[in-house]
Amino acid sequence: MTEKLFYKDPYICEANCEIERILDKGDKFEIVLKSTPFYPEGGGQPNDLGYIDDIEVSYVYEEDDVIYHVVDRKPEGSVVKCKVDYERRVDHIQQHSGEHLLSAAFFKLFKVSNAGFHLGEDYVTVDMEFKDATEEMIKNVEKEVNLYVFKNEPIKTYFLSKEEALKLPLRKEIKAEGNIRMVQMGENTDFSACCGTHANRTGEIGLVKIIKYEKYKGMTRVYFKCGYRALKDYQVKHDYIVELTRTFSADPSEISNKIKNQKEEVIELKKKIGSLYASIASNKAQELLDSATNKFILAQYENEGFELMEKIYDELKEKDFILILSTLKDKKLILCQNGRFDFDCGKVFKETLKDFGGRGGGNANRAQASFEDKNLLNKYIEYLKENL
Repeated sequence: MTEKLFYKDPYICEANCEIERILDKGDKFEIVLKSTPFYPEGGGQPNDLGYIDDIEVSYVYEEDDVIYHVVDRKPEGSVVKCKVDYERRVDHIQQHSGEHLLSAAFFKLFKVSNAGFHLGEDYVTVDMEFKDATEEMIKNVEKEVNLYVFKNEPIKTYFLSKEEALKLPLRKEIKAEGNIRMVQMGENTDFSACCGTHANRTGEIGLVKIIKYEKYKGMTRVYFKCGYRALKDYQVKHDYIVELTRTFSADPSEISNKIKNQKEEVIELKKKIGSLYASIASNKAQELLDSATNKFILAQYENEGFELMEKIYDELKEKDFILILSTLKDKKLILCQNGRFDFDCGKVFKETLKDFGGRGGGNANRAQASFEDKNLLNKYIEYLKENL
């Protein structure tokens, strides 16, 4: 059995430890120490990372009360210096302790249990066993959990038999057997069985901020951040707000209305542009019809984009012509015919387009393609004129 120093002090991250044995796993070695500050993966919490002497520890796991430290080479001495990544440890302490309090708040307010917990590098989630969460419910939970934090109550850990543990006011069923490690927050805020590392007092969690929530497999998945993660999240979002206040020359409280007004203006402008494009397209289509002398209508536009080209296509798609429209600005091409000509537009593209560095496709009457190079676009247009 490995002595777990992190249970004596959750913040201990350095210690001189005696090697018990080393297992050779081919390209890796697994070191077993008589005592260790390294927390192994378990209880929904990732393992610690760090160094044994100057050797990087890439993974730590526990099996039958023995903790294994995975490294890529053997240490030289029998006593080694262990150094755990302190920032990672503190982060895990804050997130895991915050999860306990958040789950306790949900249980107190709505009598719902936590069915899942994930502590990742970028986000932390809990899956609460109810479907129809509302914004007001989530805000009430967030207020409640931070009241627990601000009370700065002590957090105690101790071992009990399962029979003794079941006498406590637990919010979640205990499935483990044998000696149960209990985590008690405050006098009666929360009692949970857990093997993870936790703060000494609730105030060390710093802050619990719910980022978002969503429906998930008949439950509600809640995303949140605690402590330093919450601070970093606030700093990033604060920078966004500062930039927006400068851009809009407005107070933070006015930004939402400013964006809403600009969005409405953009929608209105798009309608006007669409109407203008339709008028321009109608005139250009008529010009092409008036100047057409054979079965082809070919038009290439240097500065106009694909949107205008499509509107011209809409004006001409039913006419008795093979239509080849292209835009040099977007390096795109449309080929179409009204069904009265003996070829399939999509099939032509499928068989020949790749020879000219183009990508695209379509059906019998219409196909479109894009090109990386304007010269290849024009070469393909010449190919179509010669072969259709």
